[in-house]
Parts: sequence; structure tokens; C-alpha cells
Amino acid sequence: MNAKNRKFNRNTKNSGILLAAILLAAHLMNAASVIMSPPPVATTPQVVQEDATNNEMNVFIPSGVVNPFADGLFQYGPVTFHPHPSYSFLYGSGVQSSVNNQQNTIVQEFSPGVTVDLGRHWSVDYTPTFNFYSSKAFHDGVDHSASLTGATQYENWNFGLSQDFSLTSDPITETGTQTDQQSYSTALSGGYAFNDKWLANFAVDQNLLLVSQLQNSYNWATTEGVSYQFWPRLNVGVTLGGGYTKVTSNSNVTSNSVSGGSNPDSVNEQLQLTASWRATDKISFQVSAGGEDVQYVSHGTNSYSDSLEPIFSAAIQYQPFKVTQISLSASRTVSASDYFIAAQSSEVTTIGLTLNQRILTKYNLVLGVAYGKTDYTTTFSGTIPATPGTPASPGNPGTSGTPERHFSVGTFRSDDEYSFNASFGRDFLKHGKWAVTYQYSDNESSQQGFSQRSNQIGVQVSFNY
Repeated sequence: MNAKNRKFNRNTKNSGILLAAILLAAHLMNAASVIMSPPPVATTPQVVQEDATNNEMNVFIPSGVVNPFADGLFQYGPVTFHPHPSYSFLYGSGVQSSVNNQQNTIVQEFSPGVTVDLGRHWSVDYTPTFNFYSSKAFHDGVDHSASLTGATQYENWNFGLSQDFSLTSDPITETGTQTDQQSYSTALSGGYAFNDKWLANFAVDQNLLLVSQLQNSYNWATTEGVSYQFWPRLNVGVTLGGGYTKVTSNSNVTSNSVSGGSNPDSVNEQLQLTASWRATDKISFQVSAGGEDVQYVSHGTNSYSDSLEPIFSAAIQYQPFKVTQISLSASRTVSASDYFIAAQSSEVTTIGLTLNQRILTKYNLVLGVAYGKTDYTTTFSGTIPATPGTPASPGNPGTSGTPERHFSVGTFRSDDEYSFNASFGRDFLKHGKWAVTYQYSDNESSQQGFSQRSNQIGVQVSFNY
């Protein structure tokens, strides 16, 4: 790989790495399962690993980007197998099994996953996760996660392709209960280097989220952008995007009396300015900011107003000492309200601070604090019918249901979540890692029955080959 292409790859990957970090932080703070899961294992192929490692904007390599055991456990020709089994034992208090019904439970998770590198440019991963709960209020099950990732380049062109699938059944704060859902994500990206200064990139995405007993959203989007390198460690650009979201209801309860049970489809346009600056060898800044305009498609004779919202993402990496890493991230996104069908969209704002400290050479301490705010909004007026409660049964006290509610244009539900997490562990036996973890989360919701406070402590063991 020549020097020009290495520079091209580093610059075109900046936005992707920043976006991945921001979305991960948002997921952990607002849309993740209440029960913590083992950390994800990298599935990127060699050429993408090299781009992430050489990115001049990264003060420290993001966790999980590079697999330090590249030889794998077994190799046959160009195919290399990387098993990554993991096990976690966790005790959690205040975990919601249904709305306004909190439980204490032990959960054990076993994930016998494997990543297969198919030569230099392709990688595939499959990870099943077996979940076992001590409380009868939850049901045991198997989650599934699979991905296919590829990347290549030709002269001044750079291309990437990814396909991801997940099938989960976990307790989540948005629904206040254990929720079955499936997600499918497809992404095609590319870029072209006009010269050493000007770079262009594009991406086409499809994201499908199917949530049992709530609603499905089907999103198709495209983004195009151009950036200019003022000097080797400063890039500034502009990105345009647009998309279409189709929504269908899975619920027996109508989402509102106006739309007849389904939220309206929508069309959106985005405009963002981006900047990446490696100020010194110890600190870097990456930021994007702009706005998103959403137009809702009318159902019959009903009409809906547009929604113009600010969106942004930002990340700061600071490494004051070789053994100390500090990162600060923030974001604001707007998307379909899959987990709360009474609203048309969810506006999620997050901010998080993480400290990674190596202690006595072999031990690693990670501390994190985060705040997330989710506003469920609507642009029409209507009524949410009352829902019946569920009767009590052995091990399950039942639920009281929800009363009829009238609503108008604006915010229908607002959640504020505060969280703290800590992890202390070390490597062992060359390929193994262990860690003791703790997480505290406090979700304060304006909707009755969705507030919860949880403490979780556990142990995780994993191997990566």
C-alpha cells in the first residue's frame, strides 16, 4: 500500500470511526439491554484494521479494532479461524420484567463465537449468546449475532461493504420489559481521492428494525460528502444525506386514534459540517454538526407538520501519559420511535466520559460516567387507549396496565438516564482476559411505569485467538 493510498484511507475512515464510537456510546447509555453483555469482538478484515491503526486522528487505537492474536487458532490456506468464547456471571437488582415491575435476578451468558478471515479483504463472524436467568419473571433464550465485512481499494478508489444481523430478547429501558427484536443492517461505502488535499466519499445504507408487539421500521439512506486537508492533521468537510423510513405496527393496541394504529412514514434530509483535528500527539478532536429536516407522509386526509432538529456528534481523545487514556463523546440523533409507538420519533442526546488506566503494568481499570436524554415526540394530536394489566402468577406479581391518555403536538414522553460503570481486570494465559464489573443506572421517565434504578455486579471471562 503506497503512501498516498494510506493517507487516503486514514482520511476517509475518520468519519466512520467517529460515528461508530458515538453510536456505541449512545447505544450503551440509551438503547442497550439493562443486563450488561460481554464486550463485542472485532470482525474487521486486515485491510480495515490497518486503516484504523494508522489513522492519524486517533491518539489511541479504539478498543476492539485490532485483534492482537492475528495468527488465529486454525488456518487452512487463506482462511483463518479466530474463536472468541466468553462467559459472564451477573447479579442485577431493579431489572424490569414488565412495566412497573422490577426484579432481582442472576443472569449467566455464554457466547461461543468465531470470526473467520477469508483472505485479506473479507471477514465473517457468528456469535450465539445463551442467556440463563434465575428469576422466573424472565425467559431464558439464545441471542444471535452475525456479520460479513469486506474492504478493498483500486487506484484512488476505496470501497467497503458490511452486512449485520442480530436476534435478541433482552430487558431494555425503552420498553420496560424483556423485548424480542431483530435487526438487519447493510452498508456500502466508497471514496475517491482527487489529489493529496481533496477527498470525496459516499455511503448507501439499509437498516431494518423489527420489534415484537411494537412496530417495525425500514430505513433507506444515502450520504455524500467532500473534505479538504488543510494540513496533515486537520481535515474539514461537508456531508449531505437523505433517506426514507417506512413504519408498520405489530401491536394489537393502536398507537393513536388519528393514524389508525401505524405511525406515518417519513422522508428526511441532512446537512452536516465535519472537522477532524489532531492538535498534538496527545490530544485530538473530531466533530460533526448540522440539522435534519423530517417530512411525515400523510395518512388519508390527515396532515403532519415538518420537524427540523439539530444533530451532532463529537469525540475528544486525550492521553496525558502512556498508561492513561481519557475520552469524551457526545451526540444527538433523531430516528423512528420503534420502542414507544405512541410517538413518531425519538430524539436521543448523550454525553459520556471514560477513563482507561493501566495499573501495575498488567491490570486495567476502566471508569465511565454517562448521561442520556430521550424525547419521544409527535406532530399530531390523538388518544392512546387504555391497556389491560396482566394477572399475577407464581414468581410474577403481574402489572396494573396503563390508563387512557390524550396527547398533542410536542414531547409525549421524556427519559433521563444517568449511569456509572467500572471494570477491573487483566490478561491471562496469553489469549484470556478476566474482569470484575459494576454498573449503576438510573432512568427517570415522565411516563408512569418506565422509571427504574438498577445496580449490577458481575465477572466476565473471555478468550480471543
